[in-house]
Amino acid sequence: MHTEAELQPNASAIDGERAASVRGKHHAFLRSWVSAAVAQGLLIVGSLYVFLEGWHRDIRVPVSFSIDSLFYLMQAKSTIDNGWWWFNPLLGAPFGLDELAFPANGNIDQAIVWIVSLPIANAIAAVNLAWIVMVVISGVTAAWCLRALRVTTGSAFVAGTLFALTPYALYKNLGHFGMVIYLIPFVCTAALQLVSGRLPERGYFKGAGLVLTIGCALLSFNYVYYPFFGCFFIGVAGIVGFATYRQWRILRAAILLVAVLAGCTLLNLAPSLYSWRVHGQPLVLMEKTPAQAETFGLKIRTLVSPVLPHEFPPFRRWTEAEVSAHFPLETENTWSRLGVVGTVGFLGLLGLLLVPAAAGGLASRATLVGASQLTITGVLLATVGGFGSLLSLLISSDIRAYSRICPFLEFFALVAIAIAIDSACRTRTTRLAVLTVVLAVGLADQRGAAEQMNWEYPKSATELSTLTPFVRTLENRLPDGAMVLQLPFRLYMDEWDTPRMLPYEHFKLYLVSGKKLRWSYPAFSNQQLRWQLAAAALAPKQLPAQVAHDGFSAIVIDRNGYEDNGAAIAADIRGTVSAADVIAETDRYIAFDIRALAGTMDAGAARLPVGPVLATASMPNCGAKPLMAIDQIGSNRAVIGPGGIRIKTGRALRVRGWTVDQAHEAPAAGVDVMVDEVSFTSLYGWDRPDVANYFKHPSYRYSGFVAEIPSDALPSGKHKLSIRVAASGHGCYYESAPIRMIAE
Repeated sequence: MHTEAELQPNASAIDGERAASVRGKHHAFLRSWVSAAVAQGLLIVGSLYVFLEGWHRDIRVPVSFSIDSLFYLMQAKSTIDNGWWWFNPLLGAPFGLDELAFPANGNIDQAIVWIVSLPIANAIAAVNLAWIVMVVISGVTAAWCLRALRVTTGSAFVAGTLFALTPYALYKNLGHFGMVIYLIPFVCTAALQLVSGRLPERGYFKGAGLVLTIGCALLSFNYVYYPFFGCFFIGVAGIVGFATYRQWRILRAAILLVAVLAGCTLLNLAPSLYSWRVHGQPLVLMEKTPAQAETFGLKIRTLVSPVLPHEFPPFRRWTEAEVSAHFPLETENTWSRLGVVGTVGFLGLLGLLLVPAAAGGLASRATLVGASQLTITGVLLATVGGFGSLLSLLISSDIRAYSRICPFLEFFALVAIAIAIDSACRTRTTRLAVLTVVLAVGLADQRGAAEQMNWEYPKSATELSTLTPFVRTLENRLPDGAMVLQLPFRLYMDEWDTPRMLPYEHFKLYLVSGKKLRWSYPAFSNQQLRWQLAAAALAPKQLPAQVAHDGFSAIVIDRNGYEDNGAAIAADIRGTVSAADVIAETDRYIAFDIRALAGTMDAGAARLPVGPVLATASMPNCGAKPLMAIDQIGSNRAVIGPGGIRIKTGRALRVRGWTVDQAHEAPAAGVDVMVDEVSFTSLYGWDRPDVANYFKHPSYRYSGFVAEIPSDALPSGKHKLSIRVAASGHGCYYESAPIRMIAE
C-alpha cells in the first residue's frame, strides 16, 4: 500500500520538467532566430550585390569617393592605421590631426571598422566591407525588434530587410558613415512599448528589455543626431504612455532610457570636450545658426516622393517634375525618402490619426496607435518651420539637420506594414504570398537609391588607378616619416566648392597611401592653422625654401585647385628646384622634392609662427578706414554695422569678416581685433572667393579673418569693438569705426 504522501506528485520533478520545457522552447526559438538572421543577412548581401552591380566592382574602390565620404574614409583609415581614430600623426603635418576636436564620435562604427580590418590589408576594402556589415546588422536588429513587438517571423524578416536597404541608407552610404541606422530599431521599439503601455515583462534590466537598454546605450556612442532623436521619441512616448495608461512604471522606464541615452552621449563626447578644454575649440569649426534648422529641415514631399531615379514611368515623370519645379531649400533633405512600401505605412499611420477606429479590434491596436502618435510628433519636430526650428532658435542650434529623423519614421512605417499584413492575412499561405510581393516590390523600388554609387564607380576606379602609383612613387622616393606639403592651401571644414576641387579632396592622397608619409592637410588645430596661413602668405618662390627649413621634404600640387591648372605655382616652384627634383607627375598632380632647399636658408632663420602674434603692435595709425566687412559677432550674423548689438556673457565671442588694403590693392598684412582698446589676435588669410569675385580682384581671395575673444574680456555691460588692419607694407594700420556691444 502507498501512503498519501507517496501518491502526491513530486513537486521538484515537475519544476524540473517545466524548466527543461522552457529551456527547450528557448533553444528552439534561438535556433529559429539565428537561422532567420543568417538567411536575412544572405538576402541583404545578395541584394546589395545586385544593386551595386558587384560583378563589375573591385572591393578596393570605395562605394563613394567625394565630399563627406572622404571625411569618413579618412576617419576609418585613421582607426586602421593607428589602432583608433582619436589622433592621426600621419595627417596635419607638422603637428598631427586631433580628430577629437570635431565631435563626430562614431565609436561603435569605428569598432566595427577595426574588427573588419583585422584580416584585410587594404583600408578602403575594409571600410566598404564594414559598411556592408552595418547594413546587414540593420536588417537583423530591425527584425529582432519587430519580433519583440509581437510581429510574426515572416513579416519581421521582410520589414527588417526593407529597413536595412531603405533609400535613406543607400543614398547616404559612406557619406554619412557615422550615422548608419543599425542601432535605431532598439530606440524605436522601446518608444513603441512605452507609448502603447506594453513594457517588457522583466523590465529594462533583464531579458529582451536589457537588450533594448544596451541598444540605446550603443546608439549614444555614435554621432549625436540619433541619440538626440532617440531622447525625443522616448520622452514623448513616456509622457503619452503615462497620460494614457496612468502607470508610473511607464514614466520611470522613460526616464531611465532617456538617462541612458543622455548619459552615454555625454560620456561619448567627453574626450572632445576635454580636447577643447586643453587645446581650445578650433576656429575652423563654423558655428551653426538657427536658420539652418529650416535649410536642412524635413520635407513631407520628399518623404513620400518616389526614389530617385526610378524605372517605373509614372514615378519617373513624378521625379522629373519635382526636379523641374526648383523647390527652395533642397538640401540633404532631398534624400530623406521612405520608398513606396514605407510611404504606404507612413500614410497609413497619418490616416489612423483621422480614423482611429480603423485599428479597432486588432491585437496590436495599441502599437499601431502609438506608432501613429510618434510619427506625427516626429514630423512636427523635424519639418521645415516645425518645433525643431524653435528649439534651434531658443535653446541650441547645434542640431540643425532635422531631415536625419527619416530612418526613425521609416521604422515606424514598416512596423505598421508588418502589423497590417499579420492582421489581414489569416492563413500562413496567404501571408507568405503577400510578404513575397511586398518584398519584391520594395526591393525593386528601393534599388534606384543605389544608382548614384554605380554612376560614381567608373570615375572613382579610374582616379584610383592613376592616384595609387603616384603616391607609391612618393613613398619609394622619400624617407620614412617625410612630410609632404599639399597645395593649394585649403581651410578644413570651411572649404569653398570649386568646379574642379570639392571639399576634402586633399584626403585622397592619404587614403591610398601606407603609413610612411605625413601629409600637411588638414589644418585643423589653431596652432597648425596659424602655421598654414603664415605659409600661404609667402610669395610662391619663397615657399619651398621656407617649408623645407620647417622640415618638409616634398610639395604636391593638385592642379584642380587652381584656375590656371596650377601653371603659375608649378612654374614658380620649378624655378627653385632642379629638373631631377620632380618626383612624379600626372595630369592632375605634380610632386617636387625640396629637401635640397633646406640648407639654403640660414641656420638661425625663423620658422613659420604657430603661436598668436599681434599684427599691428607698435604701428602708427594710417589715418584712414579699412575696406572691410564684419559677417559675424557671436550669434549676430550678416553684415554688421556700427549700431549696438547684444552679446552673451560667459562664452567666448567669435568675430568673422574680411578686409583688404585697398590703397595698395593687396591683401592686408594682418588683422587685430580691439575690444575696449585691448588688442586680440586674429587668423587672417581665410579663403573668400566671394570677395575676390565681387571686386574682380583675384589677390583679394585670401582676405578673410576670424578671431575669438575670451569670455573673461567681456563682463556684463557696454563694450566697443573695432578692427585694426595692418597695411600690406607693414608701415601702419587702418582702424574701423567702433561697434557698440552690450554683454548680458
